[in-house]
Amino acid sequence: MADSPPQKRENSSKVYTLYYAFFLIPLMITIFGVMFFFMFKVLTYETNSPMDYLTDVQYGAATKRWQAAYELSKLLAHPEQIPLDDGFHQKMISVYEHSIHDDPTVRMYLALAMGRTSEKIYGKPLLTGLEDKDKGSRVAAIKALGNLPFLPAREALFEFTNEAHSTEERLAATIALGNMNDPSIIPILQKLLDDEEANIRWDAAIALAKLGDDAGVPVITNLLDRSYFKNFKEVDAEEEVQAILVAIQATSIIPSEKFINNLTRLATLDHNMQIRDLAIKTLDKTYNRKI
Repeated sequence: MADSPPQKRENSSKVYTLYYAFFLIPLMITIFGVMFFFMFKVLTYETNSPMDYLTDVQYGAATKRWQAAYELSKLLAHPEQIPLDDGFHQKMISVYEHSIHDDPTVRMYLALAMGRTSEKIYGKPLLTGLEDKDKGSRVAAIKALGNLPFLPAREALFEFTNEAHSTEERLAATIALGNMNDPSIIPILQKLLDDEEANIRWDAAIALAKLGDDAGVPVITNLLDRSYFKNFKEVDAEEEVQAILVAIQATSIIPSEKFINNLTRLATLDHNMQIRDLAIKTLDKTYNRKI
């Protein structure tokens, strides 16, 4: 028997009740919840400028100062974020100078931040950082002087390559000298090709290649050989790949017949496709050899 009109209305009412209770109302609650969340995020979102972070370093609590210095160093890694006004420069220098009495981590991140600006005005203040008692602060100042690059720091950085200093300082100084991109650095880098520390030899050879000097050809030839890295257990797989890629790039700057055999082996047999691809392109463009 067909449902009577009252029964139909009752069933229909039950359907609408279930629809509202189990679908529409929860959906509306979810929508309003999402809207509230995004409104809250918009209202509470803060866009800190370099000056804001610098002010936090200057006046913030102990735990906030090093965090602000860290965020500032990250922010200044983006060229469009680097302030160009003299007011910021002078405040940065002042805060860095006063940070000598602060947590060394604050001074370390401030040094790295200054190095990322390419502003030579920070060169002299960073030179004072080379005399810091904290090794981390000294290493940061070394890196920053190389990143600027600040040519008057050449002699001071060369002093940090001697064996009286830690491996971290010596390696940072070698890289910093290489970043100077100045021919007067060549004799210094050539001396480092005989260093006992492998990383220093490697970075010196690459830096010389970038300057057009071929004194590091034997070192770069080794870097193109996978079996060579078996002598260095401390070098992990990722570091090995990166070293080989950099070495391949160097062979395009200072072409030599001594590179061809190793480049060919990498182009045909290496298991890393990025290495193979770069080796193939280098052989083709630089050495006119097809694989």
